[in-house]
Amino acid sequence: MTTTLLWVGVASLVGGVGHVILAKVVGAAAAGSPVARTLSNPWVILGVALQATFFFIYMALLSREDVSKVLPLTTLNYIIVAVLAQLLLAEPVTALRWTGIGFIVLGVFLVGRT
Repeated sequence: MTTTLLWVGVASLVGGVGHVILAKVVGAAAAGSPVARTLSNPWVILGVALQATFFFIYMALLSREDVSKVLPLTTLNYIIVAVLAQLLLAEPVTALRWTGIGFIVLGVFLVGRT
């Protein structure tokens, strides 16, 4: 299970970074950049590659563990995305949102104990 937790952590980090990169680039692209230029943007390609990496790690985890254990653990992604969005995108993460994330983490802990 320790190896599984390590890979879930890696997958969550990779997926979270991918989400934030895509949010930053696509948000800027929505200001009038043509689709072809957006899709050839190296940051978009990196974001998509990170999301694909998350997917393949997730598939490998599902081949070793029950989905009812793996899926809740990937919710660590919420913490990573909230922190990165606050730091890199200057998004406000309110106390209420952190409370919600805390409840999610508590739920993950409870599911993981079963």
